[in-house]
Amino acid sequence: MANGSEQDRRTAIGFFGGAGACVMLAAGTHRAVFVWLAAGMLVTAVLFLRRTLTPRPFYYWPAWATGAAVFLLAAWEVSGPPRLGLLFLAAVEGLVALVLALLWYRRRNGRGDWLVWLPEERILLRREWTRREAIQWAQDLYREPCAISPADELADIAAKVPLYPDHELRLYQPRPLDG
Repeated sequence: MANGSEQDRRTAIGFFGGAGACVMLAAGTHRAVFVWLAAGMLVTAVLFLRRTLTPRPFYYWPAWATGAAVFLLAAWEVSGPPRLGLLFLAAVEGLVALVLALLWYRRRNGRGDWLVWLPEERILLRREWTRREAIQWAQDLYREPCAISPADELADIAAKVPLYPDHELRLYQPRPLDG
């Protein structure tokens, strides 16, 4: 998985670089084909980049930023009244991308996460991204008495590895290593 993720990351960087080269060629030659190639490469780069990112709150901000760049590239080639519409759409998508990027930056490294834990033993059961997901997991899947707290308030527990870490397998607990 990590090897495929690294390959996707390199591919995304290659497409971003190719898009930059096409923009330079479009500026130098004034040919529309390079603008449309750059837009396509940007969209493809974001598709590869998305496969490498961990789904966390607000992690989709690069897609909004790419959308703004694609609208700017389209406005470069269109003239007249449609250009104003494309510039407006680019500004709106750029603003949404900025807000999402700031929210993502604030929540990176697990700040704002919620912990499901056992207060008596101080054992971390699960770490969720929202309070609603933590409550749902505790009520619907775990069904035993436990506590739910913000990760920011319990740094010592938040640093531990959760007993049920896997989001795909809801109640999967890894087998302890034979000692």
